[in-house]
Amino acid sequence: MQRLGLISLFSLLVGCQSDQLGPRPRAPHVAAAAASDEGPPSEYPFGGDTYRYSGAFAGTPAPPLMCQPGTTSGATYDGFLVAEVDNTSLDARLQIPGGTGPFPLVALIHGYAGSKTSSGDIASQLLAEGYAVLRYSTRGFGESWGQVNLADVNLEIADLRSMIGHVMDDANCNLDPAKVAVTGASYGGGHSWLALLQPTFETPSHTIVHIVAVAPIAPWTDLFYSLLPNGRTNASIDGFGGLKLSFVNGLYASGIRDDAARPYPNYPDYFAAWHAWINVTEPNASDPLWLQIRDGIAGYRSIYWQQEFWNNAVHNRIPIFQVQGFTDDLFPLPEAKRMLLALNQVEPGYPITSYFGDIGHPRARNKPAEVDYVLSLIKPWLAAYLKGGTPPAPKIYLALTRPSSEGFVRSNVLVLDDWNQFSTSTASKTWEDEPRPLVNPITFAQSGITWDPLVMEGSEELKPYVENPPPSALVSTSYASYKVKAKQLSGGGDLTIAGQPTVTLDGFVTGHRVQLNVRLIEEAAGVEYLITRGTYTIDAGVGVEIGQRRIVIPTYGNYWRVPESHKIRLEISNVDSPYLTPSREPSTTIISRVRLDVPIR
Repeated sequence: MQRLGLISLFSLLVGCQSDQLGPRPRAPHVAAAAASDEGPPSEYPFGGDTYRYSGAFAGTPAPPLMCQPGTTSGATYDGFLVAEVDNTSLDARLQIPGGTGPFPLVALIHGYAGSKTSSGDIASQLLAEGYAVLRYSTRGFGESWGQVNLADVNLEIADLRSMIGHVMDDANCNLDPAKVAVTGASYGGGHSWLALLQPTFETPSHTIVHIVAVAPIAPWTDLFYSLLPNGRTNASIDGFGGLKLSFVNGLYASGIRDDAARPYPNYPDYFAAWHAWINVTEPNASDPLWLQIRDGIAGYRSIYWQQEFWNNAVHNRIPIFQVQGFTDDLFPLPEAKRMLLALNQVEPGYPITSYFGDIGHPRARNKPAEVDYVLSLIKPWLAAYLKGGTPPAPKIYLALTRPSSEGFVRSNVLVLDDWNQFSTSTASKTWEDEPRPLVNPITFAQSGITWDPLVMEGSEELKPYVENPPPSALVSTSYASYKVKAKQLSGGGDLTIAGQPTVTLDGFVTGHRVQLNVRLIEEAAGVEYLITRGTYTIDAGVGVEIGQRRIVIPTYGNYWRVPESHKIRLEISNVDSPYLTPSREPSTTIISRVRLDVPIR
């Protein structure tokens, strides 16, 4: 991507909202911060959405997707369907199982940079279960026309309803409008969550469609927190965190399309400009361009911040089966936990089943046996809502994560009724060492390492990841480490971590903005394993010194067993690159009284 100058970027971004080429939607009012760790957000006045109608890039629906009379059973139909919102032609595939209909329908949405041919193995399994399967390339990807708007509620999520509506209105497809489910991994998982905003809708021919179940796999629920974590899980917009540098740039590169038949940029101008801006400037809640990015990503692309969902749609109690990775450093455990807890606070006993394991984006391994196990759980759950029968009781499945050299073992999966049953106690260790300085290296040469686009695309389809993630840079002037034996934390015997360890410290910060990162590492015989990591950002505003603080840094969490003879190393630094962009603001933090709290069972 051509690097834009900051002045031209400012001009371009300022014009993005006012040039939406469509009606300006009413801004949602949602939360500045959740009232507790377990609740939904309260109201916050986001600005307007930023998106692009396709205009000259809408294409033509040639050939159209049409089911043929008398040949539906076992058929596959390919062609284009038109998105009603702006007449963009999207490339689609509808597969019909054998037998007689009407057939329940599963809309299977691909991952980022994927297409209608993605996740063919999952589509085959769904067909074998008797479901019709609709896959389509979302706008700007595959051979679909239009441009990528990153799962925007006013475009891509409206497209989802359009695609379902078109095949429902084709009587020759023989589909059941009362039995529809939506699923997908990563980008498709984000779509799946956002489908809950309007689970019942009318097609162009006035058929009423009911989405009766969704299964988001390795998705985001707050995309702003996922990409710019600040350590406040339910308050991502309260002080912007550091950018997930390697992931964001790897995904961006994987999504750039080079297609002579589509001779235009598949990223709209504002999206390319957003990407440039977050790479060259410090996150800043006073910058109008950063506020536009926040509003667009949190306010219109994240289910957690949708007040319409919490006020109305949540009471539909549409069943959910969510899958999230303990070891997924892009969309980690908090993305699922926040929704699990908030849903049950608003609607006690909400029918949500959750699976947490070694699944998703790197460093998740996606071991084939574990992926198969997860699918074996989803299949009977899905059948209960699409075929009829007694719905299974909501459960929480938690799989012990193990090194890549060890296979997945079903007996290592814990099955609970409530999240609070996960850990049974907390083990703590306090280090009363001499205070240590962390000097943020503002001249640190950020690594150019990004995730290989092929690795990213594979993770979007839950393919095995067998390589090693890039190591974190160690900067001696911004590094402190502390060690403890597992048996000291456990009181004797192996230590089983069950949840999200936290690091609490006294910090005296000279500077107005600081990013503190922690990593928890198991030291084995000649081998090290990253158990979990976390980050926390404090921004007092330009010209305001942070000063003395008691700082609590949460980690993403894991379910991990450390043998009693092994050590745990806690690392604290201003730098966790190339994973996170280090802060460009100067700061010095004197840390002392460091305490590690580990939930265990």
